[in-house]
Amino acid sequence: MQKNFFSLITAIAALCAVSCNALTGNPADKAESYAKAIELTKKSVDAERFKIYAVSFIEMEELSNNLGLVTVKMVNKDDQAFSQSYYLAGMDPTDLREVQSVFESPKYETTVGIDLGKLSPETIAAQIAEAKTMLPEGHTFKSVGRYDIEEEVPAGMEHYNRNKVMGRQNTTFTIRFTEDGKETESSAGKTSIIYYEGKATVNPDGNLSIEDN
Repeated sequence: MQKNFFSLITAIAALCAVSCNALTGNPADKAESYAKAIELTKKSVDAERFKIYAVSFIEMEELSNNLGLVTVKMVNKDDQAFSQSYYLAGMDPTDLREVQSVFESPKYETTVGIDLGKLSPETIAAQIAEAKTMLPEGHTFKSVGRYDIEEEVPAGMEHYNRNKVMGRQNTTFTIRFTEDGKETESSAGKTSIIYYEGKATVNPDGNLSIEDN
């Protein structure tokens, strides 16, 4: 049975101007935007030196639905893990930042790695389109907050390894939406956008499931 987002939505007051939902750049629900982001990541990461174990496609500003950056986590042959972000608008990438080994301490040899060449922009867009149909009645899609693919890797502290299946790759994404007629709240001349956020998990068979609170 198809489930909808209503069971897990959380109200959030967005501290931004009403105009922040204007669509610009690369629509975060379209295949061509993910194709561009994947190609940018391929060019940015030296596959001979690193294995990518996490990649996140992220909305630039809340409710903009503008796919603005890609953040990757990667491990080198010396078993050092780093994160770095790349911007679709062409700004310089961020500096390499070392990942805290307490939570993530991947080993190069045992890390499977996310194969960017096997990511399908069309499949990603189709998953997002399906999630839109699962919104509760009376609500309107606004944006994709982020789309994450993460491989389960060892943590430096054994406590954080419980229930992990090393090498398993998990895909999740967030959809942001508003309730019709209740999109904003104003007080003393200030207006906030009120939106909801739902998280979808892509199962191994390709179907979507929704977490319950």
